[in-house]
Amino acid sequence: MDVLDICKRSLSWAGENNYAGYSKFDALSSPLLKWMSGRSFFLRAGFTFALSRMPINLRPVLLVKKNQNPKGLALFARAYFNLFEVTGEKFFKTEGLKLLDILLGLSRVSQYSGHCWGYDHPWQNSEFFIPAYEPNTVVTCNAASAFMQAYDITGEEQYLEVCRSAAEFIIADLNYIDVGENMLCLSYDLHSSWKVINVNAMASSFMAKLYKITGDARYERRSQSIMRWVISQRTPYEAWYYTDPPEASSITHDNYHTGFVLDSIFDYLTVFPGTDMKKVYMNALEFYKRELFLPNWAPKWMYDRDYPNDIHGCAQGVITFAKASAIDASYLDCSRDILEWTIRNLYSASESRFYYQKGRLGTKKFTLMRWCQAWMCYAISLFLRIEADEKDKEKPTFTS
Repeated sequence: MDVLDICKRSLSWAGENNYAGYSKFDALSSPLLKWMSGRSFFLRAGFTFALSRMPINLRPVLLVKKNQNPKGLALFARAYFNLFEVTGEKFFKTEGLKLLDILLGLSRVSQYSGHCWGYDHPWQNSEFFIPAYEPNTVVTCNAASAFMQAYDITGEEQYLEVCRSAAEFIIADLNYIDVGENMLCLSYDLHSSWKVINVNAMASSFMAKLYKITGDARYERRSQSIMRWVISQRTPYEAWYYTDPPEASSITHDNYHTGFVLDSIFDYLTVFPGTDMKKVYMNALEFYKRELFLPNWAPKWMYDRDYPNDIHGCAQGVITFAKASAIDASYLDCSRDILEWTIRNLYSASESRFYYQKGRLGTKKFTLMRWCQAWMCYAISLFLRIEADEKDKEKPTFTS
């Protein structure tokens, strides 16, 4: 299994398609479904949910356009940057920086306090409706993280300035919800007070990493206050619900959102190490390993639901366990096992693309560009980078 070749070919497939494709929740990009639903919450939410669960891809029939998703572009850019660090080939750095140029053009910085991004499609969920490209916390943190990685590999201040600018959006424009003394909780979007736990973990992680680079105490305070709230939300068995209160969402303990929280705590720990926080992280990591993967390393949908085995869960497992290997090297084997299961079950070698989901009765063999291809390219590239770092540690050193 030549994982590097698979990653290169998968990125090439995305590039040949101009990094444009369908998204999981893009139903309302269909002119037909948009017209039929009008302003009805129930119809908009119903169409969005139904299309995301269909066993076949009806988007072409419904005239949904393929677009470049800002979050997907950020993931592809980071995949290129990881391959640059693994191989030293300047081509990968150049391609990643080209995608950041596109991201800058999609930023809504002129309308808000700083650089910010949203999804390329309108989206209705159980709590809010977000128009296409209206910025939110998740996409902004992911995009800004790509610029932060560009700064890491180039040292060019222009990329760091984008990160600072994105932090201003997070600080000034998002809603902050009262959750108690010395704690902060920010909203998912610009209008609601929906308390989504993994989103806050991401924001805390981003602020922590930005503090490490800049030394700006505002980022330190904000990061620590948000993370205190995130940690306060864990269950007695070391897991997190999607929302607070838990009943605000039908999602309980699912695979990739749990992974988001774990990755955010891991990154936070690299800036603010602490014994108690590390214990929380390690206990939650074991819950993730034990409850959200099957014995063959297929990702479970939720802790109490085996199917569907979703490609995003595959990517998340590869990422989370690869990162965790910095603390315990054995977790890199978990990452490798998940990657092998994914390539055997949800990858087309002839087309160099990843499938959406494997169900109990069959596989959805279509590709959603951000959900499938971008996440897996980033996951594989990160695995390769961390694996290379581990091999470098094992090389003997010689002293004169």
